[in-house]
Amino acid sequence: MMDLSTAYRYNASMMEYYSCHGGVNQLGGVFVNGRPLPDVVRQRIVELAHQGVRPCDISRQLRVSHGCVSKILGRYYETGSIKPGVIGGSKPKVATPKVVDAIANYKKQNPTMFAWEIRDRLLADGVCDQDNIPSVSSINR
Repeated sequence: MMDLSTAYRYNASMMEYYSCHGGVNQLGGVFVNGRPLPDVVRQRIVELAHQGVRPCDISRQLRVSHGCVSKILGRYYETGSIKPGVIGGSKPKVATPKVVDAIANYKKQNPTMFAWEIRDRLLADGVCDQDNIPSVSSINR
């Protein structure tokens, strides 16, 4: 968990980074309107969530709006990616026969396994990587 002084130093460096054409949100955090949050901040949000920190606390620590934290975590849980979304385009199909077979085996071994647990297992077993892991909704289908 990031302590208060680390969070403060982090936010100060972000303020310097964004000072040229950014704004300051209600929490005192900085942003550039219409531009995605830097990957380092996105990664930190996911790390804190994995440590069990609640989204509202992540929001206050990093001075990022709760809506932004929720959106990033939602996308991460859905796709496994911290990257900002692109407008338009289509997603490549990731449910290859190898992936489908692995999911079927996991479900056979443990019928009550959650989709997010299956995603973690696909990554841990090397069946998929972050670029081709199926979404939770795709696994549930």
